[in-house]
Amino acid sequence: MNLIKAEKKYKDTHVKILTDKEKYVDFALDEIINQRKSLENYIKNNPKFLSSLKPIKAERNSPKIVKMMAEGAEIAGVGPMAAVAGTISEFAVRKMVKQGAKVALVENGGDIFVVTDRKLSIGLFAGQSAIKDKLAFQLEPNDTPIAICSSSSKLGHSLSYGDCDLVTVFSKKSSIADAVATASCNKVKKESDIEKVLEWAASLEGVKGIIIVKNKKVGINGDVPKLVPARDLLLKDKITKEEFYQV
Repeated sequence: MNLIKAEKKYKDTHVKILTDKEKYVDFALDEIINQRKSLENYIKNNPKFLSSLKPIKAERNSPKIVKMMAEGAEIAGVGPMAAVAGTISEFAVRKMVKQGAKVALVENGGDIFVVTDRKLSIGLFAGQSAIKDKLAFQLEPNDTPIAICSSSSKLGHSLSYGDCDLVTVFSKKSSIADAVATASCNKVKKESDIEKVLEWAASLEGVKGIIIVKNKKVGINGDVPKLVPARDLLLKDKITKEEFYQV
């Protein structure tokens, strides 16, 4: 069965969607809009949630998206907005699956959440590094649900304090993967930083695995999906963090 590929945009959230039936695209977009509205309403009364570069505790009555972002930020030691793109992706995918989707993948600025009943290959784009356009992740159904979230100081427009071609983090929770990818990228400034950042990230709650790429060095720690040559990809676009969210 051929899969449906779609690109959708709401305000400055721009997503790529892969699924088995067209109707699930609409469910994904509706959920993205609902979650953005919920977050925006919260930020109106809690502006520090938008601007803080440090973790912020979520109140007990906060929206679920706020609680998820706050959890990822607390684990990674970054501001909660570092987890926004991945968290929105997860909400959209879970909505699609609830409505019956067998394949549900949403990529939001390089942050992916996916559930699938068949094998999928997703390209790893690491800018001008040594592995440029050479590798892909091969996902099996039993690998999912999984978050694959990436950060780069060389690509996209997001704030980064590091100097790293690409960090990709794997987790069952997108808020954790997204926030830890950002934090890890911030910590890598030279090739010799790779090993200690790999160890730090892999030790964190909820992190399954991590890949760091800087220049000709590639480091891997933990449980990551099978890496294969990049060909015949279902998702050929880059996996790297972009800034698509702004209130």
